[in-house]
Amino acid sequence: MSFSKNGRCEIFAIFFVFVAVLGVAQGAVRRQVHAPPKNGSRAGICTLEVPTADLLTVEDRQRGGNFKGNGSKPGFSMIEICCSGWAKKPHNHYECEPVCDNCENGNCTAPNVCVCKRGFIMDIHKTCIPTCPIGCLNGVCTTNGVCSCNAGFTLDRSGKLCNPVCREGCGIGGECLGNDICRCNPGFVLDPKTNKCGYLCEGGCGSGTCVGPNRCACAKGFKDIGGTCLPDCPKGCLSGQCTAPNVCSCQPGWKIDQSGSVCQAHCNHPCLNADCTAPDTCTCKKGYITDPRQPQGNKCVAHCPGGCENGTCSAPNFCICNPGFVKETKGSNRCVRRVRRSTNELTKIHYDLIPPQIDELLRL
Repeated sequence: MSFSKNGRCEIFAIFFVFVAVLGVAQGAVRRQVHAPPKNGSRAGICTLEVPTADLLTVEDRQRGGNFKGNGSKPGFSMIEICCSGWAKKPHNHYECEPVCDNCENGNCTAPNVCVCKRGFIMDIHKTCIPTCPIGCLNGVCTTNGVCSCNAGFTLDRSGKLCNPVCREGCGIGGECLGNDICRCNPGFVLDPKTNKCGYLCEGGCGSGTCVGPNRCACAKGFKDIGGTCLPDCPKGCLSGQCTAPNVCSCQPGWKIDQSGSVCQAHCNHPCLNADCTAPDTCTCKKGYITDPRQPQGNKCVAHCPGGCENGTCSAPNFCICNPGFVKETKGSNRCVRRVRRSTNELTKIHYDLIPPQIDELLRL
């Protein structure tokens, strides 16, 4: 059985479980287990509860039976395993040892805790490097066993290690390589003016401050839109552009309304029977069409779909008859020639031929 040192719990090759397998059908064989030595280390050993059946061979499981164990509930057993951050010793099934990601030239005394061996010292990268008299990184060993550092590096308190020096520091997320040279970590960028590392916000923050990798904090009156701080107009800015907090700016040919949130189209000449829908563009209201005599003008005239025979279209779908003509029937748009009648007939009012608007006034 092979074991890795990736920090996962690993089951011993020989289980220290004291599994009680009772009542196994057809005379299942009871396994013999060995206890660990009394002087063995118990560091890094944890217990795990597993189904008792998982600890048996295929043959034992096929025999069937009531597999009891020593767990907290029937059918389960307690086994001993290496705790997280520990692994089984290569030649000892009963002891666990700590695991370190990088402990070359050192001893791993606890999970990811490395103690450098004699003649080595841990640098800022948590790596054991040689020191005097073996060597001196970024410097040379003197006759008295102390490092003499190169330019851009300074001796630490132990006198055995030369650390890089950046007089103004490297800011947030930066690493000093020595001689005032900074290297930025992923998600950070070097400011050429200050020679320090700061948070990187791709595309910038506009009117805001970059407070984390691709994270902006907007100033008052601005809001984050797509990772950029832009002016905020809470009341809106219809047909315009919010150019500053609560400032709606209109394009040429448009003007702001009284609410300060809507840009309205401006027509130099008033629109007759129409609405100004775009700069110097009139759109006819319902029931009106562009005046045929001024196709590019600002005037709309009433439209009567069926035409006005012997009359004039004076309102949407309403005709006024020419002199000498009258409506053929009430509500009709067809005008017919007036027929001469007697005096009595002339004095008689024909309400059925009077337009509804006028008819209502006469009856008041």
